[in-house]
Amino acid sequence: MRSALAVVAVLLVVGIAWGCSGDSTPTANTNTPGSSRPDPEPDLRTIIDRLNNNDIQGFYNGLSAARRQSTTVQEIQHALDNARQLVGVVPKLLIQDITAKRVTGDNAEVDATLNLALPSGNIPVTDTAILTWEDGSWHLADHFLDQVLAVLGVGSGRGASSSPTASP
Repeated sequence: MRSALAVVAVLLVVGIAWGCSGDSTPTANTNTPGSSRPDPEPDLRTIIDRLNNNDIQGFYNGLSAARRQSTTVQEIQHALDNARQLVGVVPKLLIQDITAKRVTGDNAEVDATLNLALPSGNIPVTDTAILTWEDGSWHLADHFLDQVLAVLGVGSGRGASSSPTASP
């Protein structure tokens, strides 16, 4: 039961932090040659690390301008506090594997397998992060974990990936 509550708590956090921003269909690894923008993976990892380290302001600053307009630092902190009250901890989000990156101008997509780290074990989820180049770095522009809802049958799963997958 605590694991189910932990998942719901994390989904609450993710739901506040990442709203849906459209559909995208993952494709094979298509690293874009000759792009004028740097690899988006390090910035994506930094954004997730900030959330995992409870650096809410840093995490918030890593969201795109459009995402920052739809949520506040206080809303994110409140969601984390609720998760902590429900299960005693805030589960960590860990990138297990990056399977593809696509960069087109000021937009990037990064296909990843994430682990939702719970005290009872990890739940792997495959999804696509959409990032936008703003002010000299990549910023998270989408939900990037709404698929966890679909995989667990908790929500609508209106996210970037057209077919979310999870391993048992």
